[in-house]
Amino acid sequence: NADVGVLTTVFPCLCKIVGKPTCNPTELGSIAAQNRFKFIFQLFVRAITTLFCPIILFLDDLHWADKLSLQLISALVTDMETNNFLFIGSYRDNEIDDIHPLTVHLNELKNEKVAITNINIT
Repeated sequence: NADVGVLTTVFPCLCKIVGKPTCNPTELGSIAAQNRFKFIFQLFVRAITTLFCPIILFLDDLHWADKLSLQLISALVTDMETNNFLFIGSYRDNEIDDIHPLTVHLNELKNEKVAITNINIT
């Protein structure tokens, strides 16, 4: 129940689906709290994706994404236990360079053999 509280703290509307948690999540340091959120969010995505109800997550303007958001995306797309999940992201390639955090994350994903399809729109 405390795990649900981690998600409902960030997404209060989720209470309509899972109910209001009866206890609050344990307070953790910032890095531990970030890792807990990533893990619980992965479990949530695993639980709600099925063959007949796949999830497509589209995020725009990834060139503005913060480090934690990029880490969460990486965790989702590299999770071998998550099936029926498609991530689509868009960004302005003229807004990033070789040392931009998005470029670094994309290169890490390519090194991990994550299938990435680039579609350039001009």
